[in-house]
Amino acid sequence: MMSFLGRCSAILSISLGLSASFALGAPVIKDDRDGQSYKTMPSGQLNWFTGNVSLKGKSDFKDKAKTDFYKKGSWDGLCPAGTHLPTIGEWNDLGEDKFMGPRKKQNAKAFAGKTRGYYDLSQKNPKIQGKDAAYFAIAGNSGTQAMMLDLKRGSFQMIHMPKDAALAVRCVSERDLLAEKNISKSDMLMTDERDERQYKVEVRDNKIWMAQNLRYGLTDPAKQCLLEDMELCKKYGRFYTHDEAKKACPKGWHLPDDGEWRDFQKDRSRLDWNKMGRGGCKDWDGYCDGSVTGHYWSATSIKRNTGRSWEFRREARSINRTDESSLKGLYVRCVTDLK
Repeated sequence: MMSFLGRCSAILSISLGLSASFALGAPVIKDDRDGQSYKTMPSGQLNWFTGNVSLKGKSDFKDKAKTDFYKKGSWDGLCPAGTHLPTIGEWNDLGEDKFMGPRKKQNAKAFAGKTRGYYDLSQKNPKIQGKDAAYFAIAGNSGTQAMMLDLKRGSFQMIHMPKDAALAVRCVSERDLLAEKNISKSDMLMTDERDERQYKVEVRDNKIWMAQNLRYGLTDPAKQCLLEDMELCKKYGRFYTHDEAKKACPKGWHLPDDGEWRDFQKDRSRLDWNKMGRGGCKDWDGYCDGSVTGHYWSATSIKRNTGRSWEFRREARSINRTDESSLKGLYVRCVTDLK
């Protein structure tokens, strides 16, 4: 099975008769017309069916492997509601993502599955044509277009087919990139599935950042709080050592590295100084001034037994970057790529 296929976990219902259960980037789509379900894989801005469309009673030809093939006249309305037949541009994007590089043959064979060849239904007894490749329908008005996956070479190209060619059909749907990260688009709140806590998030330069400090518990709760006060944990978040910080973020999120923090703070007019510049840090048996500073770990470590940290000063509207002992307690903001 292709490594880029995910497992389904959370349930999301969407309109137009399309049901989906979301995992990290890989919904299973149910066609409400006949109950057929289709696994998908993410690529770019789309989720691609990993199996061929098999709409009950609508195929133009079925081969010995029980694969359904369709003539161009049957393509309209074939994809489940909320999905569509991919265009040549969308096929090319998929090809560049999955069918190039050292794993192109494996990926092409895995994507094709048992699909082989096509059938010319103008013939009295149609026989398989081009059995060393898989042929898939392409949306378009200029004749019968197909995307051919050469399964021996792992290459792909668009070709024109005979007028009565019957092809396999795959469909695509637009990805809900926020839903894949457990983010509610209406209020931009991310739910951490580990403890059901919610965090405000924001989009910055194709990345999604938490706009609140992480509060996920790894050790004794009181020891992770400013002044060992649980109420201050609720207000400012929890302190983490550098090692704890690197494993504290939810699945699909990560501790930002030094470069990501550099990008984050470039536009200082967007910084919430009243939140970023408060809460201090845990400095051995003492604490930094929580009223005017906030200290954050990055994933970067330059010197042994230290981690790169970023200090935000609320009143001065200034930022310091330092290397701190990895045993100190600093805050965590998690980040993920919007892709």
